[in-house]
Amino acid sequence: MAPIDIQEIKQKTTKNVLFLSFRNIGIQAVSTLGFFILTILLGTGEVGLFAIVAESVGILGYFSDIGLAGALIQKKDEVEKKDLQTTFVIQQILVILSLVVISFVFQKLRLTKSYGPKETWIFISLCFSFFAASLKTIPSVMLERKLNFKLISTIDIIENISFYFVAVIFALWGFGAYSYAIATFVRSFLGLFIIYRFSPWPIGFSFSYPSAKSLFKYGIPYQLNSFISMAKDKLSNIFVAGLLGRENFGILSWAQKGPRIPLSFMDAIMKVTFPTFSRLQDDPGYLKKSLEKSIYFIALFVFPASAGIALIAPSLINIIPKYTKWLPAIIPLYFYSLNIAIASITSPLTNAFNAIGKITLTTKFMLMWTVLTWLLYPYLTIKYGYVGTSVATLLVGLSSVVVWIVAKKIFDINVLRITFHPFLGSLLMILIVLTFQNFSFSPLINLVGSLLIGIVVYGLFTLTVSRQQITWFWQQILCFIPQKQK
Repeated sequence: MAPIDIQEIKQKTTKNVLFLSFRNIGIQAVSTLGFFILTILLGTGEVGLFAIVAESVGILGYFSDIGLAGALIQKKDEVEKKDLQTTFVIQQILVILSLVVISFVFQKLRLTKSYGPKETWIFISLCFSFFAASLKTIPSVMLERKLNFKLISTIDIIENISFYFVAVIFALWGFGAYSYAIATFVRSFLGLFIIYRFSPWPIGFSFSYPSAKSLFKYGIPYQLNSFISMAKDKLSNIFVAGLLGRENFGILSWAQKGPRIPLSFMDAIMKVTFPTFSRLQDDPGYLKKSLEKSIYFIALFVFPASAGIALIAPSLINIIPKYTKWLPAIIPLYFYSLNIAIASITSPLTNAFNAIGKITLTTKFMLMWTVLTWLLYPYLTIKYGYVGTSVATLLVGLSSVVVWIVAKKIFDINVLRITFHPFLGSLLMILIVLTFQNFSFSPLINLVGSLLIGIVVYGLFTLTVSRQQITWFWQQILCFIPQKQK
């Protein structure tokens, strides 16, 4: 790859990461506020119901394109019209078959478990959302290959805001769990309309066997990892929901929500780096530097954010009337926060393995995590309830040390060295904030004081030990902001 191409990719990658990061912060602010209001207005059972149905329908996504979208993004050569239309045809066949199967299964469950209109409408809305998402795949792939995430980001923002705005409004009007269904329909319609309005493609139903064969060569191993991931995450969650019931699964869902907030920064980097790493396959030196920088800045933000959420959660619950129903979720939240910190520095590594074509290696890791999940989740859930589930999640996450060892051999990177300063700063922040919280203050003072002390302690530590990296990051932000013409 020519030096000019490297520089172009570098500029686009940095710009897109910053753009998606700022965008994700906005989205997370809206979704967190929306979820927060909904969990005040709705009961634990209603939150659990939506989480269970969403997990069930989410399984369909793993069968929707058998990895062809990932193959289109990863493809080194230009994507042709026949590639797009072949992918579209195969995907829609799989989508229709998946919807038929899941509808049949739901009908059986509706009769055996006496599901009513509430469950049925949530199910229908999520099925429509799945179908609409499949129609957005090709336009999204075209934008990702160009490393142009602005339109995708804009659609995500509109979808997110519309979902929570509509859900909260209808929940205030007393629609209960139906609010989720109405909001899901609105979000799906808006997203589908906007992406086809601004990113049209030569939609058509044609099939090219050579094109399909080429895409399957990468897509099937890629999707195999997704299937294994489904067995590890989605199926295990549904199984756990069956063991716990709606109420307890609602508590578990609340415990997962907070720790996932910091992942918005990681998601921004992951979304950009997959196509970027794919284009850097032939330049291992720059690939290594990009991967190290990605891991460092993910840890820099995710580590303290995860710790901060765990530290302020008890005070937040105790401040709000009628919110103490979520107090049982605090202990699971602690374990999920630790797991998120581990996952945040492991995911970029598996992302890099996929980008350079080492799909079978990722498959082995996924199999390891899946086996551990199905060994630990049932046993610990039955024995200790939802707390046991969260402990099992952390134990599975700790096995990621194997990925770090392999990454050292392939990319010559040391994960512990890269993340040492963010880890040390977060640990120092935790110790000082816990010391402050030991004094008998009101929940409001605890909340505000913990936030201020945590930010100041971590900020000063980071500026002291990582000044060079922070200076670089600040320079990128300044370049990102348009300068006024004099």
